[in-house]
Amino acid sequence: MALQLGKKKPATAGERWANFDKDTKVLLAGIDSPEYQVALERMRRRIQRNDARFEEGQVGVVAGEKTEHQNHSMLLASFIVKDWEGVLDADGNPIKYSPAIAAELLETNVEFFVFVLREGAATANDAAEERAESVGKPSAASSGKASGAAKAKSGGRSTRA
Repeated sequence: MALQLGKKKPATAGERWANFDKDTKVLLAGIDSPEYQVALERMRRRIQRNDARFEEGQVGVVAGEKTEHQNHSMLLASFIVKDWEGVLDADGNPIKYSPAIAAELLETNVEFFVFVLREGAATANDAAEERAESVGKPSAASSGKASGAAKAKSGGRSTRA
């Protein structure tokens, strides 16, 4: 196969490339993405509404209802998986990223589904640590020292009678 120069999508803030295996890497956003969080809450409310249609002890399915796994796969494909390199179809041909194909892959490959959740969480944690390091401000309840809480200042006005 010939070496080809292509444009590599750079990772933006809150995104990073993660290696799924030696041949495949995936650009992921953190699971703290506001869009993902809103869509996840909306999915959970829809599932609760559908469940509320049935009495206790009743079992049923609402017409057109998707499983929680199918819904979550669509959310991850739309908001967390941003791009990939090295994903192949059944014939071994490279597949260009699209949310629809990512959702199908997430739905049918549990290992990839778990990888996206795990690495999306790591991406969110890394971004939070970077923000904390770059801000570098001590918390309001701290003196800014490693020992922790600030000591009360003396000589001030007391509120005690």
